Amino acid sequence: MLTQSRWFALAAVILTAGPAAAQAPSQPVDTLPSCDAWLANRISGRSLTVDPRALARLKAAGVSIEPSRRMRAAGYPWEHQILVALPPSYGRTDQRYPVLWVTDGQFFFSAVTEVVTSCAGKHLPEMIVVAVGATPEADQARNEIQSRRTFDYSPNEVRDFTGFGSELHRARSEAAERRLKAEGKFGNDRMGGAPRFLAFIAEDIRGQLAREYRMADDHTLFGHSGGGLFCAYALTARPSTFQRYVCGSPSLAGGDYEVFRLEERYAKDNKDLAAAVFFGAGENEILTGGSWGLVSSMARMAEILRLRAYPSLQLHARIFPGENHGSVIPLVLSWGLRSVWEKAPPAGR
Repeated sequence: MLTQSRWFALAAVILTAGPAAAQAPSQPVDTLPSCDAWLANRISGRSLTVDPRALARLKAAGVSIEPSRRMRAAGYPWEHQILVALPPSYGRTDQRYPVLWVTDGQFFFSAVTEVVTSCAGKHLPEMIVVAVGATPEADQARNEIQSRRTFDYSPNEVRDFTGFGSELHRARSEAAERRLKAEGKFGNDRMGGAPRFLAFIAEDIRGQLAREYRMADDHTLFGHSGGGLFCAYALTARPSTFQRYVCGSPSLAGGDYEVFRLEERYAKDNKDLAAAVFFGAGENEILTGGSWGLVSSMARMAEILRLRAYPSLQLHARIFPGENHGSVIPLVLSWGLRSVWEKAPPAGR
């Protein structure tokens, strides 16, 4: 999980293309990017946050952007905002659609919906997109969004991790917390919300939306960074909750490697894992990704899952050359979704 300054830099920046984009020009900002443009990361000049221009492009392409709503999980002191996008054919058919669940909806809703819309009929089916994130009044300047993310995505109440490199990490982490407190900002010291947050998504939100929309029993989860940790947590704690998982730059050292313990516990009691899973990160995160071991912990989890040799597990992992924590997001999205849908049955069950 990244610091406040790193995440708000991601939220504010314009997406910049990495080395994959050097061979071809980016598409104009006022057009819906092609699927090939997403896969080649030729999308510089586009906002990473929920972008009014992107929403206008989506509406022009026939996507229905539903009114936002708020829901509060049991025991939570704050609400979450729920954003829903319906595919272009939704109003012309009675079929049910697979659902893509997106963490950090305040950041990724429009970008994810653009990927799904551009790639539908090529590498993906049409999907309903449901994005769960912070409400608009959450105070970014005072680290409130990051503080909430830390709670939502952390699998237990353990703040850091032990083992090699842990002292270096802990010193950085404690210094960052002291700075936040000195500046009168929200701290990142409240942990352990992932079990409740997963139940909130899988039971409360899904139950409510399933009564309103034609949702197939086919669910994919996407998360990046802290959301990537939550993605891996859902996979190891309640794997049948989703059929597909796209986990980008996941901070799997969080909670002192709790997701590895959950994975081991699952393996002792189960001989199969019926899921399609994609792990992706940027090569440059090895040297610029802070102290969480984003790439190394991700690689280790992928190795362990491969060694389990689960018959029904479709496992994919990629480290994208030259990409950093922000620039890799379009590639994780596009290649991740393409990968987990590669051998899927027809949608609309």
